[in-house]
Amino acid sequence: MKPENPETPSANAPASSSDAQTPANEGEYRTSLKEKLSYAIGTIPFMLGSSGVMQIANPLYNLTLGLSPSFVGTVMAIVRLWDGFTDPLMGSLSDNTRTRWGRRRPFIALGAILCAITFPIMWLVPVDWGQTATFIYFLVTCLMFFTAFTVYGVPYLTLGYELSSDTNERLRIQTYRAMCTKIINFIAPWIFVIAQLDFFESTISGFRAVGLIIGGLFILLAIPAVFNTRERFEKRAAKQQKVKLVKAVKLTLVNRPFRCLVSIVVGMLIGTSMVNILGIYVNSYYVFPGDTEQGAKYHALAMTLYGVAGLVAVPIVSKIANRVGKLKVLQWCLFIGIIASASKFFSYTPHAPWLQFVTMLALSPAFSGFWVLIDPMKADTADYDELSTGMRREGMYAAVANWIEKVALTGTLLVSNSMLDITGFDVSKGADQGDGAILSIRLCYSLIPAALLTVAYIIARKYPLTDDGVIKLKSDLEDRRGKVV
Repeated sequence: MKPENPETPSANAPASSSDAQTPANEGEYRTSLKEKLSYAIGTIPFMLGSSGVMQIANPLYNLTLGLSPSFVGTVMAIVRLWDGFTDPLMGSLSDNTRTRWGRRRPFIALGAILCAITFPIMWLVPVDWGQTATFIYFLVTCLMFFTAFTVYGVPYLTLGYELSSDTNERLRIQTYRAMCTKIINFIAPWIFVIAQLDFFESTISGFRAVGLIIGGLFILLAIPAVFNTRERFEKRAAKQQKVKLVKAVKLTLVNRPFRCLVSIVVGMLIGTSMVNILGIYVNSYYVFPGDTEQGAKYHALAMTLYGVAGLVAVPIVSKIANRVGKLKVLQWCLFIGIIASASKFFSYTPHAPWLQFVTMLALSPAFSGFWVLIDPMKADTADYDELSTGMRREGMYAAVANWIEKVALTGTLLVSNSMLDITGFDVSKGADQGDGAILSIRLCYSLIPAALLTVAYIIARKYPLTDDGVIKLKSDLEDRRGKVV
């Protein structure tokens, strides 16, 4: 790995003050099954916090209470702007914290408690309030919750980077986490259904009960991550100089591998999220012209198949990546995603509706594989930073990446709500949509993700931290710490 200014370390790069005294040891590499599972379980409240609010907000505030969808979208946009301040602040705070229990786990425990309190409050809005009062209540309680969620989420993500210093072990850790994430993806869409069960007095009562249950899960499922995991770089980081917030952000953004990796993720997020809502419309108004019942049925079947295939694919992709390298497999995933996305224009057809299932079988492993590889690769960029600066600053890397991804996703969701208007679709026309509108929907559904994934693939082909480079990086760090394995 050749030195590359400004971010590649030179021969005179400063070492952390503990490098000479703290040799690497086997404990930095290996994690037990108990530790992997304990960390993975913590992603359940993480996903319920990050996507659970989105699953509940529209059904409760829009469909049940009648709050304008633009108000709901405005709240989500303001929250993401707020995250732009709190996420890096939390990353810097946890990087600079020194306690006998480590840098991350005390915040994970505190954040879980705060989330357990603030999550249910979002759903206690009085039903007889007007639009303005309801909007203000939702905004204030959302800001309260997402501030608490930052205290939990940023240190939790960061902990995954430092459970091991071995790149393959990191991949195995994230594989367990990805499996738990897939399980939540099955559960989250049912929240609205559960809230409407006859067991509850009303839908509002159902939402409030679900909110209390999810709040309790924050504490219950965070306990294993707090008590059964180890922060491998805690002692080394305790002796390093503290870095102020602004400088920490600047140091993070000059890391070229990190910038490239975040760009790849943003391309994937925008490409897959912008047109997701169009799938049910392609089925309902093209594959089954005007038959929304059949269209919804096939869409649900396709998404279920997508979820099951992803769950099966995660450990397979992880095993292949351990053999041939994460970057190579990431590039394969993006390439397959391009082909499969473009194929939707042809596989969603009234002549053979089942062909869409073939596309989903190709898309799911590609996308699931992509996400299981990304976090270990982010951890590699934090190692790259240590070689450059001599400091462990995983918290800032997790925070900046998390915020950029959330902003991209929120912006994409706001745009996606306008996609149907852009195509000329008019729901009042039913099955009598013009040919131009249907063709536009089909083109957007297939070509937009294919185009953005192509951009991500080009960046991945130029990604500077190759698989061989990661091996050399690890060797250089071990030399600096006093041991070569």
